[in-house]
Amino acid sequence: MWRATHVLRVPAIGLIVGFSLGMIVPGNAQDLPGDIRSGKRLAEIWCSACHRIDANVGVADGAADFYSIANLHSTTALSLRVFLQTSHKEMPNFHVTKSEADDLIAYILSLRKN
Repeated sequence: MWRATHVLRVPAIGLIVGFSLGMIVPGNAQDLPGDIRSGKRLAEIWCSACHRIDANVGVADGAADFYSIANLHSTTALSLRVFLQTSHKEMPNFHVTKSEADDLIAYILSLRKN
């Protein structure tokens, strides 16, 4: 009986670990569902008035530049999605669709140094 209990637990543990690994958010922008070019266009329209979004576009007038944001250890697809869905008094309240958020996230994470 003791042995049968352990035999049943091992596959269950394997399934739990397998599902958990499948839920890890990729850090590479190419692994994300968004379109990097579309995200850059959105950033140029919505974000470049306050943020430097690449080497030639935008201002960094007290707002973090996208390169710095992308290279923070805490920056993930999930943390960016939460940020984009939360209102902030320093930023305009953009109503970003899931597709637009995917594109912006893919663009920002594409700036990450590997």
